[in-house]
Amino acid sequence: MLEIYPDQLLNLTISFLLPFFRIGAFFMALPLFGSRLVSPRVRIAFSFVVAIIITPVIEVPDYDPISPAYIVLIAEQLVIGFVLGFVVTILFQLFSLAGQLAAMKAGLGFAMSNDPANGISVATLGQYYLSMVALAFLGTNGHLVMIEYLAESFTYWPIGGGFDSQRYWQLVLLGGWMFEKALLIVMPLAIAVLVINLSFGIVAKASPQLNIFALGFPIIMLFSLFFFWIMLDDFLNIYLLFFAEMIDWMKTTWGIQLNG
Repeated sequence: MLEIYPDQLLNLTISFLLPFFRIGAFFMALPLFGSRLVSPRVRIAFSFVVAIIITPVIEVPDYDPISPAYIVLIAEQLVIGFVLGFVVTILFQLFSLAGQLAAMKAGLGFAMSNDPANGISVATLGQYYLSMVALAFLGTNGHLVMIEYLAESFTYWPIGGGFDSQRYWQLVLLGGWMFEKALLIVMPLAIAVLVINLSFGIVAKASPQLNIFALGFPIIMLFSLFFFWIMLDDFLNIYLLFFAEMIDWMKTTWGIQLNG
């Protein structure tokens, strides 16, 4: 007969709480799962299940749950969970930023739509790119890779390891990577629109009687939409390339090993 003593039950509960706080904060900050479209009860329940699975395979130090140091540990796990989720958010916001920059270049910046996940208004193309990357993320089992990434975080960022400022600085540098890749996505369209504007400038100089503004705006808009349609063929390859770069960044910078 299986017997569980109160001391054993208390130790199990204490060892479960710290991973649960990190996992819960991670899913709160993770795109899709942390959006307003997912109920907080669902996120908490999912975090509870994942914590039950992960806790037996990680090492949780012994701490007094009544001491002030335990509160500091809880705050540490919350911060680490948000930081880990923010890394994945950068990958999503990369495409959202690229879509908004492309909308500005194409003259579609006035076309705004409501983002139900975040409760803000963004450019329609940015919301479209964000929806595409969400489908690519789920279709390529990115959510399973992120769960593995979360489990491995207890190895390279153990409980009680403290707040290493170097990791946060590396995260700031990752923001520069986001802007760089967003500009790379938009660069072909920006160059094409620049060439069209130069062509219209030459036409306006050669024939001043033409109304270039009335003629150029719809042409640039139609060309940009056609350009977006062409880019859809390589969207998945672009996503996989940037996702692989994100995994390599985790491996070289934080030392995490992922098989996804």
